[in-house]
Amino acid sequence: MEKNLTATFHNVDNLEQAAEQLRKQGIIDMKFPNLSAALIDYQSDMMIQSIESSALAPSYELEVCVQQSRYREAEDTILKFGGDLHELRSF
Repeated sequence: MEKNLTATFHNVDNLEQAAEQLRKQGIIDMKFPNLSAALIDYQSDMMIQSIESSALAPSYELEVCVQQSRYREAEDTILKFGGDLHELRSF
């Protein structure tokens, strides 16, 4: 049986590290719903953050589909790299 996880990261580097580790763990599928737009606006978002406030920090979403037996391992990996887990959504 498959299970889905959705997480957000406030740092692209942490997202990339988590994604790489999850790939090594043998996930079924991975999506980055807003990453292409986020990467384009990354520098401008960071400038806004430093000028206005840290509350405007960009966030980068990650959706992962894993075997149920690997669900806890995937959760731990996301948390290890600073991701925030969210309510599950279907792919």
